[in-house]
Amino acid sequence: MYNIMEQAEAIFQGMTIDVPAGSKLYGVMPGDKVRVKATIQFRGPAYSDTFYAAIGNYLVVFDEIWVGSVPVSFSQSTDWVTYELTVDILITKVANLPWTPGWFDIYAKLTKAGKLTPRLDNMIEVLLAPEFQAFNITSYDRIPGA
Repeated sequence: MYNIMEQAEAIFQGMTIDVPAGSKLYGVMPGDKVRVKATIQFRGPAYSDTFYAAIGNYLVVFDEIWVGSVPVSFSQSTDWVTYELTVDILITKVANLPWTPGWFDIYAKLTKAGKLTPRLDNMIEVLLAPEFQAFNITSYDRIPGA
């Protein structure tokens, strides 16, 4: 007899994050939202779950810094049906180190079907602290008498 995880693995295929491959998202700042879109194909009896996405850093495990989730429902079908999933993730201020400035990874999953976790590395640039560049002394002059 299958448990729910094995059943979910048997009925889901092809979950992908719906962004052009290799495209990076630049200049995200606190107060912005990142909209994560995914597609997944489903067939089987009606099923409910939660679409969950996280932005963070993957080292040994995924360090989730910002997250978003929404409930999703799949209608009964004997044929593969493609569903589009969308969730917004609010980017908030966090401690500056070790994250700022930085590129972050993103992953998505269905919470009950946890083994389905597409991940993209170094795709989102989040600016959490001011940055400066090209700071040069351009001149210095003598101003006679005062």
